[in-house]
Formats: sequence, C-alpha cells, structure tokens
Amino acid sequence: MDHYYYALVKNFAWTDFKLKYQGSVLGYLWSLLNPLLTFAILYVVFSIFVRFQTEHYPLFLFLGIILWGYFNEATFNALVSLYTKSNIMKKIYFPRTVIVLASNVTTFLGFLLNFVVFLFFVLLSGLGIHFLSLLGIFFLINLFLLTLGISYIVAGLNLRFIDTQHIWRILLQLFFWLTPVVYSLQAVPERFRVLFYFNPLVLILEGMRKIFLENIFSLQFYFISLLFSLIVFFIGYLLYSKMSVYFAEWV
Repeated sequence: MDHYYYALVKNFAWTDFKLKYQGSVLGYLWSLLNPLLTFAILYVVFSIFVRFQTEHYPLFLFLGIILWGYFNEATFNALVSLYTKSNIMKKIYFPRTVIVLASNVTTFLGFLLNFVVFLFFVLLSGLGIHFLSLLGIFFLINLFLLTLGISYIVAGLNLRFIDTQHIWRILLQLFFWLTPVVYSLQAVPERFRVLFYFNPLVLILEGMRKIFLENIFSLQFYFISLLFSLIVFFIGYLLYSKMSVYFAEWV
C-alpha cells in the first residue's frame, strides 16, 4: 500500500509539473521569472519610494516572496485540484489524499528552483552559506506541512462550496499584507506584534531569515512553528478524510 501510494503521488506530481510548462517557449524558466518580476517591482517600491531601512533588504524581500509564493500557489492549486482530477476520481478508486498531496509536491518542485536562485544570490552577496543554512530544511518541512494541511481544508470545501475559491483568493491578498513579506516584523508596532506570532507562516519566514541573513537558528521559532504546522496538518487531514466520502456526490 505504501509503495502504491508513493507511486501515485510521484506520478501525479511529476506529470503535472511537466504538463504545466508543456508547449511553453520559456518552459521551467517561468517558475523563476514570476517571483523575480514580483521581486523587482516590490523592491523598487519599498527600497526607493517607501525606503524600508532593513539590512540585506534585497535578500530579505526575495526570500519572503518565494516562501509566500509557494504558500499562495500551492494552496490555490490544491483548491482546484479535485476538479482537474474529477474524471480520474470517477473511474478509478485510490486514496483521495493523493490528489492534494501531489498538487503540493508539484508546486514544491517549482519552489525549489526559486530557492536555488535565492541561494545563488546569498553567495553573490558575500553572506555565504554556512552549516546553519542546512537547518533551513527543518523550517521548509514545517512550511510544507502547514501548506498541505490548509490545502486539504480548502480543497475539500471548494468541492462542496464553489465560492470557496473566490473567498480564498481574497483571503490570500489579506494574508499577504498581514505577513511580513515586504516589511520587517520590527516595523510592526510592539502592541500588535505579538498577534503576528499566531500566524505560523510568520514564524517560518522569520526563522528562515534569521538562518540565512543573521546566521542564527531560532529554536523557539522552529518548535512553535512545528507545533502550529502539525496541528493545522492533522486538522486538515482529518477534515479532508471525513469530506472525501462525499466527493463522488459533489464532483
């Protein structure tokens, strides 16, 4: 069963990744161009016009963009994944959790390409990559679990209530500005700052920035983000599993 499950996830994820850029002139480069263009626009706005005084701001901003970009793209792709796989769901029985998991893996592959570019920029900046940089993997695991848990919730709800995708798109825009992607958490008034720590994405983002920009591994950020991520993942998985028995009726 485990081998069958793994094979399904691998097949769905790799097929979707290849199909995503099939027939495209630039192919996989689109995965890199999108965050780079977003970075260029936001960098001009927030370093020239608004002028945030943040050390290593280009790296600070680019890391925020690619981490947020993964969360944004992965949850929305997963949200519509049950519709794109509806024909297969009607013909073949397989664990329905595979669809959302494979969708997240597909997006994660694109994220890894962007992360390699970020590491290249880190080397160019002179900060270098150190032993602590390897510990960033643990925060990325938390990010994957958190994103997967939310993906399970929104995917199941969207199959039942089609308006979910429109609501989620609006919420993502709101969450973007409530997450310190373009600004430093220190810029948030202290009386409100504690509220940001209830956002597990903030803990992951800040933890990654400390590793690569300050060469510090925050155990506090890691364990709290791990706890949040595991809670969200298990809640999402359980809700999705309960809803999955009705997928055949909802499709």
